[in-house]
Amino acid sequence: MATPSFSESTQPATARSDELDRAVLLIADAIGDVIERWGFRKVLGRMWTVLYLAGEPLSAAELAERLSLSSGSVSMALGELQEWAVVKRALRPGERREYFVAETDFWKMISKVVSERERFLVTSVRERLVEASALLKQIPSRQGRAALQRTKILLSIAQTAEAVIESFLASRRADFSGFGALIQLSRGSSRDKKTS
Repeated sequence: MATPSFSESTQPATARSDELDRAVLLIADAIGDVIERWGFRKVLGRMWTVLYLAGEPLSAAELAERLSLSSGSVSMALGELQEWAVVKRALRPGERREYFVAETDFWKMISKVVSERERFLVTSVRERLVEASALLKQIPSRQGRAALQRTKILLSIAQTAEAVIESFLASRRADFSGFGALIQLSRGSSRDKKTS
């Protein structure tokens, strides 16, 4: 017996249910594109979207059918989604199969990604810029001094980005005003170079 499509689980197959299936897949593709831009695999966004829109637990087999994926692809994607805490297992009384539901707390999802990916990246960049600055301070040439000045600007940007991320995670708000001063500093540096 075939696994029901997205709409067959809630209503008989009709022209409207076909439209619902198409709409769900259109939304899943759109969210998949966004997720892919953030550096994740598109299938992760598509699968989360189908679970989110279903509003009820779905099995891996149902996800495979709805998204036309192999069971191996679904299993891998579900594993990744659970690692990022955007999908969780759900129980259905009397059922032996595993079911899954989408996390619906958007702040929880976004903050986890920002905390584990963006914060790590910005901290890594800042640490390498600090190390490079120490090396450049030992180079007495004009080129070394110029590179050090520009590295200091990059370091300021990294430190500001780090502060924005920490503030965002602590307050759920992002204050980008610190970048305004850095842009002015950068413009001033460019003007100084032209006049020298």
